[in-house]
Amino acid sequence: MTIEAILEPIQEKMQKTEERLYSDVTPADKRLSDLVFHIGKIKGKRFRPALLFLAGKCSGKLVPQHVDLAIVVELIHTATLVHDDIIDEAVVRRHVETISAKWGREISILFGDYLFSRAYTILSTLDSQVATLIISQTINILCEGEIVQLMRRYDRKITEEEYFSIIERKTASLCAASCKLGAIFSGANKKVTEVLTNYGLKLGTAFQIIDDCLDVTGKEDKIGKTLNSDMQKGKLTLPFIRLVDKLPVGHKENALELIFHNNSEDKKTAVADLLEEHGAMDYAYESARQLVKKAQDEISFIPDTIYKEALLELGDYVVTRDI
Repeated sequence: MTIEAILEPIQEKMQKTEERLYSDVTPADKRLSDLVFHIGKIKGKRFRPALLFLAGKCSGKLVPQHVDLAIVVELIHTATLVHDDIIDEAVVRRHVETISAKWGREISILFGDYLFSRAYTILSTLDSQVATLIISQTINILCEGEIVQLMRRYDRKITEEEYFSIIERKTASLCAASCKLGAIFSGANKKVTEVLTNYGLKLGTAFQIIDDCLDVTGKEDKIGKTLNSDMQKGKLTLPFIRLVDKLPVGHKENALELIFHNNSEDKKTAVADLLEEHGAMDYAYESARQLVKKAQDEISFIPDTIYKEALLELGDYVVTRDI
């Protein structure tokens, strides 16, 4: 099932969010407007607003603040992508030239900061200490995850546990916050809020695992962004951690050298063959599937509705997508 079909029950709210994303963010200065228009062409799946709305509908009724919060989480996510593209020196994202490739590093850094500031401006209009605290804590956690990942580049001793800790912070934390905000603003009780927050955390973690797999096995013309960036930047993701763990001691160093210095097509093919031979990619995909299955089981007590069904289908989509 396509993500568009999955999100049909909340299409009206998603469309409203899309419309307001640019009306709320576009500045008066035409030159800045060009940046906002360009980032609009790098439109993603709006995964986090979708989680927020679906969690809200599984908890009660949506209120106008849900749209405001959806815009806030999407702006934060977009700001992190702008900064990620600077760090990764990415040229293309979703078939479109990145902000850093088109306008340069300095403007990209400030534009990412601008998106963060716009998110907080919208957040301030809600006059909600709870929402402000959740978003502030999430950004702190997210930044910690990104910093730790950068500090652990080319670290040959990174473990699976450490990898999961990093991606839970840098990716899954905002997904968890989206679900939590959706539930709280619909008046959910503590138990429902907690399980929906955990649902977002697990889906976000699985989402990042699949992203890391696609960085190795995906097709650039289909995914629309520069691939193999993790290896080139010295980031050991789950498939590689599993591979190194499974190799005999005498082969680990050679494999790591191949992983970290695989710029030629021959070396990339050799790495892919090693991953296949030792079942490392299958292991990573299965890890993501198990996370989603556990998350789906945990929300089984929530009453069945079209919104819960969409939330469950979104989990299935996460582990079956190829873009």
